Amino acid sequence: MRAVLLNAPGGPEALTVGEVPDPVPGPGELRLRVRSTSVNRLDVWIRNGTYPVPYPHILGADVAGEVESLGPDTTGRFPVGTRVLVYPGLSCGECPACRMGRESFCEKLGLLGRQRWGGYAELLAVPEELCLPLPKELSFDEAAALPVAYTTAEHMLSRAGVRGGEAILVFGATGGVGTALIDRARRRGTRTFAVTSQSSTVSPLRRLGAESVLRFPDLTPWDGGPPLPPLVDAALDSVGRSAFPLALSRLRKGGRYAICGASSGAEAGVDLRLVYSRQLEVIGCFLGDRSDLRTLLEEARHGELHPVLHARYALAEAARAHRELDAPHLGKFLLHP
Repeated sequence: MRAVLLNAPGGPEALTVGEVPDPVPGPGELRLRVRSTSVNRLDVWIRNGTYPVPYPHILGADVAGEVESLGPDTTGRFPVGTRVLVYPGLSCGECPACRMGRESFCEKLGLLGRQRWGGYAELLAVPEELCLPLPKELSFDEAAALPVAYTTAEHMLSRAGVRGGEAILVFGATGGVGTALIDRARRRGTRTFAVTSQSSTVSPLRRLGAESVLRFPDLTPWDGGPPLPPLVDAALDSVGRSAFPLALSRLRKGGRYAICGASSGAEAGVDLRLVYSRQLEVIGCFLGDRSDLRTLLEEARHGELHPVLHARYALAEAARAHRELDAPHLGKFLLHP
């Protein structure tokens, strides 16, 4: 099969297209024909060596496709030709967290595309238990936008206890997680203030559900929209270092700060007196649980879910997609094998 191979850490040019043997599904596994996979910051961090992996390696945590063949000892729930979406969390299935359906808290949690080869390929073998039936209402591209970005967003909103009527700040608003947060927060009835350095995305973010779109880092409205309240109930962040102190400074007493990424840097300083005097909560979020993804797919069945997609690329254009990920954009990048 054709696949995008990473043979050593490096820039986008480290991604090359080559041939590898077709995967053979093992016991309890399915082989999928990959129809769409999306690009995540995780892929960039693996590519540049931040997260080392054995080489050669195939990236890609988000996978939507069709069942092509069955390995031994599968249940028969997914006949050949079934459209499926893959939950990317590789959990042990045995620890207390897994038994409670909280796979994202598994101490041994890994990710598709990191701990095992992922979806930047024509074919993929995955455990049957990670597959969920794909509603006909979702295209493969829309589905491939969900597992990391939307599942993480749903998890963040729940962990931060975001409720209708609250005012929230969303940092990194134009990325996959950011657009998902705005969309999901709108459904909860929040007053959402989106933060971005990209003036071209103001109108789309407003249409998505942001009450106001704010400049980074001064947090003033781009287009004369409503100003940010002096303090907000929660800040949701995928940016990291550049947003962390700013986010904490705008939280009310008892406010919540939830973080799921560190695209601007992994180390940040803060005056701890601010944290304890305002009794702030700092909440780490990683991926989400299978139940979060099931919730999203159930909404899709009712036509209530339409992820924001930025651009589509052929598999051979993976390096280009990685380069353009740092350019102004809104939503997810998709690869088509």
